[in-house]
Amino acid sequence: MSLPQRQPFISRRSAFTLLELMLVIGVIMIAMTIGIPRLVHNNETPLGGSISAVMDACASARSKAILSGKPMKVIVDAASYSVTVSAGTAKPKVVVETPGLDLADEEMPEEAPKPAPSTGPAFSGKIHEDVGVPFLAVNFQPMEDIGRAEVVFHPNGTSDEFTIGMTHVTGENLLRFVQLDSVTGLAYIKTEDEILLP
Repeated sequence: MSLPQRQPFISRRSAFTLLELMLVIGVIMIAMTIGIPRLVHNNETPLGGSISAVMDACASARSKAILSGKPMKVIVDAASYSVTVSAGTAKPKVVVETPGLDLADEEMPEEAPKPAPSTGPAFSGKIHEDVGVPFLAVNFQPMEDIGRAEVVFHPNGTSDEFTIGMTHVTGENLLRFVQLDSVTGLAYIKTEDEILLP
C-alpha cells in the first residue's frame, strides 16, 4: 500500500498585501487633504462667510487688546461691506486739582514710554454684497441709520455691547445675529428667536 504523495503547500489566495493597503490609504489621505479644504471653502454661503468675518474680527480685536494692553476697535461699515480691526483710543487722563497743593515745587519723575508688544497684522474682512444688515447696535444704541459701528475691546478682555443682524437678501431670508458678551468679549451666533427671548 502506498501513501499518496503530498505536494508542497501552495495556495493561491487572492488578497492584498499590507504594502498595497498602505499605499492605497496614503493616496486616499493625500486626495482628502487637497480636496476637503477646497470643498468647504467653495460651499461657504454669503451669510456664513459674513458671520465668520465679523466673529473673526471680534476674536482678533479681543486677543490684540489683551496682548498689547491697549484698547482695540472693530469697525463694521455696512456701506462699504467691510469689517476691520484698528487701534482704539486710550481714555484721557483725568487731572484732579487739589486747592492749596502746589505740585510745581515737587519734581515728578517722568516715565519712559513702554513699547507695545507686536500683536500681528491688522485684521480686515468683508461682508458679502448679497448680505443685508438690518440690525446694528453698539451699547444698546441703534446704528442702522448710520451704517457704521465702532466696538471697543478693552485690555481686561471686556468689550462694548454689540449686536449685528445679517440676512442673505438674494437667498433664504434667514436672519442671523452676532452678539458680543460684554463681560467676556466673546462673540456668539444667535437666531432671531434667541435675541427676542427675555
